[in-house]
Amino acid sequence: MIKTKITGRQLFSLTAGGSLGGSVLIIAALMASIAKQDAWIGSIVTVITGLPVIWVYVFLGSRFPNMNYIEIIRTVLGKWLGSVVAASTILFYIQGSSHVPWHVGDFITSQVMPETPAYVVNALFITAIAVAALYGLEAFARATEIFLIISTIMFIFAMVLVLPNAKIENLQPVLENGFLPVLKSSVFLSCFITYPLITIMMIYPVGIDNLREAKKSIFTGYFWAGSISFLAILMSILVLGWPITANTRYPAFRLAKEIDVGIIFSRIEFIVFVSWILTQFIINTLFFYAGITGLSQLLKLKNHKILVIPAAFLALIFSGIVFPDVIYQENWIAFGWVPYIITHSFIFPVLILVVYLVKRVIEKHSVNNGKKSKENRNTDIV
Repeated sequence: MIKTKITGRQLFSLTAGGSLGGSVLIIAALMASIAKQDAWIGSIVTVITGLPVIWVYVFLGSRFPNMNYIEIIRTVLGKWLGSVVAASTILFYIQGSSHVPWHVGDFITSQVMPETPAYVVNALFITAIAVAALYGLEAFARATEIFLIISTIMFIFAMVLVLPNAKIENLQPVLENGFLPVLKSSVFLSCFITYPLITIMMIYPVGIDNLREAKKSIFTGYFWAGSISFLAILMSILVLGWPITANTRYPAFRLAKEIDVGIIFSRIEFIVFVSWILTQFIINTLFFYAGITGLSQLLKLKNHKILVIPAAFLALIFSGIVFPDVIYQENWIAFGWVPYIITHSFIFPVLILVVYLVKRVIEKHSVNNGKKSKENRNTDIV
């Protein structure tokens, strides 16, 4: 059970940072390869279609104010089925915590320091995550407030500087290939900015001091992240055009290289890199924290912190072997990650919600029948 409580503003920062984690630097390429010049429309559709998913998270949490997601699963689905679904969810969290370091290591070794072994980068990144988990939720949430402000300011600053290179004709013709590619691209983007927020369910509502404020914080954090993702995708299309965006591994980083502010400022693209690293740290810590917290509850441990070091070593090992190469990783995103995260972040929560509502109807019906039977007995006595 989480004893520390975080504020609504801290929850906003965790939600926004967690939602931004995998989207800013990477997802524009996949979006452009599917929807072409209409990728920016797909980002708007994603935010809209993600609202019902966020509502499911918020509603489930509000029904069980003293539980986290793993406890809700076992309460609603029962001991045996609940334990199976909970174990699958914990495995999903743990796997997610090893995927993000691979992306960080791949970026740094391919774009910044090609002679550095990826394991060294991964080890440094995972060490920071382990330290955050050891310090606890409250310390991490406070740091996230600062990280989100820094990353947002730096990213918007970079976008403003690159704005003179934008060409409106790169967005035309609008919806040339119809609306279906836009919808398809929005499904992929949802897997990076909407569904990863299932990790927030391990903090909300049990770790929140004000539930009413928390609901607003989650939705506003989601909108904030959706706006930044929209801006990143829109500017990539405007400046680079969809063909270059689709064929560039890190479009936002390539986009920042287009900034030309003279000899005084150089290597502005690392502004985007720093903002991305900060949000990657947030989402990776959320996955890691959710995994070890859920596992400690499943194993009935008194303190989840004893799992931090072993879990960090496992994350380091898996971060080096989870994707053998870039081609494998791209195929995983296209064919594996989408159904995997939708199952755990949409199908399971909806299933839990339906079972919960059905149980409530049955209980209400039983109570009403009991009252009627009691009234009939009293009438017979009279």
